[in-house]
Amino acid sequence: MLNTLKLIERNMRRNLRRTVLTVLTIAVATFTFTVLISVPASMDRLVSDAATGLRLVVNNKSAPWEDLPARYCGEIRALPDAAACVAMTGWVATYRDVSDPIQAFAVGPENPDVFPDYDPTGELRAAATKDRRAAFAGGVLMKKEGWKTGQLITLHGTDAGHLNLSFIVLGTIKSKHYPNAFVIRRDYLMEARKAAGYPDGDIAWFLMVRAERADRLSALARKIDDHFRNSDYQTRTVTESDALSSNLSAVGSIRAIIVALGVVVIVTVLLIAANSAAMTVRERTAEVAIMRALGFDREAVAGLLFGECAAIGLIGGLIGSVCAWRLCSGGLTLGAALNGNGALWVTGRQAFAALATAVAVSLVSGVIPILGVVRISPAAALRRIV
Repeated sequence: MLNTLKLIERNMRRNLRRTVLTVLTIAVATFTFTVLISVPASMDRLVSDAATGLRLVVNNKSAPWEDLPARYCGEIRALPDAAACVAMTGWVATYRDVSDPIQAFAVGPENPDVFPDYDPTGELRAAATKDRRAAFAGGVLMKKEGWKTGQLITLHGTDAGHLNLSFIVLGTIKSKHYPNAFVIRRDYLMEARKAAGYPDGDIAWFLMVRAERADRLSALARKIDDHFRNSDYQTRTVTESDALSSNLSAVGSIRAIIVALGVVVIVTVLLIAANSAAMTVRERTAEVAIMRALGFDREAVAGLLFGECAAIGLIGGLIGSVCAWRLCSGGLTLGAALNGNGALWVTGRQAFAALATAVAVSLVSGVIPILGVVRISPAAALRRIV
């Protein structure tokens, strides 16, 4: 076995330039393939994790983009099975330039009651009460912008008033559901809007509600909608997972594109690797004939050639999958492509799947040329060379 590995390694170094180029091609393709298969997997995991939560999202029934009165939260908290409620008002701003948008959400002091799992120690809640400019950012957003805890930043509003507000980033939101979110104090934003002449100080984009028990989610959603059925602002209440699924609806079309791109990547690598294997086998025709004449059977010769293909695929696959895992294992924002929700995470499972695919494609690429050369008799192979 050791002698076989040494022979494979020696053969790979014969035409080092071709071997290196083939390995790099497989590495780039494996990196691309790893990222592609991780996009839908990341979104599926996001929705699946949210399905086990206790939160509901309350939107305006007329249209999700219509506002709701923030005072509705007081009435919702009085309903049976409701543990907490917080009004969320969105504010779209930019950081460095217009191509660097930030989706901010202004919330009240009840926010930790709705999201207790994001701050189990209560540190963020205590910090938020000390400074009106307190802000908290998702982990992916913190990484993207290079923010540090305690840093003072200024955001520039994209609305008609073009508000410029300063914030102190006090911590990171421990959430993979909203890793790009920027959470600020609602009273700070509302007073700034009022000073700028905005009339609607009680508006909220939507309300987030936490139920007391998971088995009461559906019942609580019906109670909320029934309670506001004849009001000026009727509501439509859905679970957090359903809301995320709706926001990530673009993944439905993106998924088909990703599958198509994945097929293109695999076919391209297959053709390139097959071409490299064909040239390698053609150059080894004399060696194969001599080995066969010396008594090596077809299986041994084929195993040696397939071992070389597998080694090239393994090295290229390792480079590509490990690079993708190192780059994206901590999360990578996809921006507007997914409406700012979620992020791209490459897990060890996806990296291993891409590595296995790279090795399999490399082996398949050598099937036709290798089987073709080992079927030729030694005498016919030598005559072909002469």
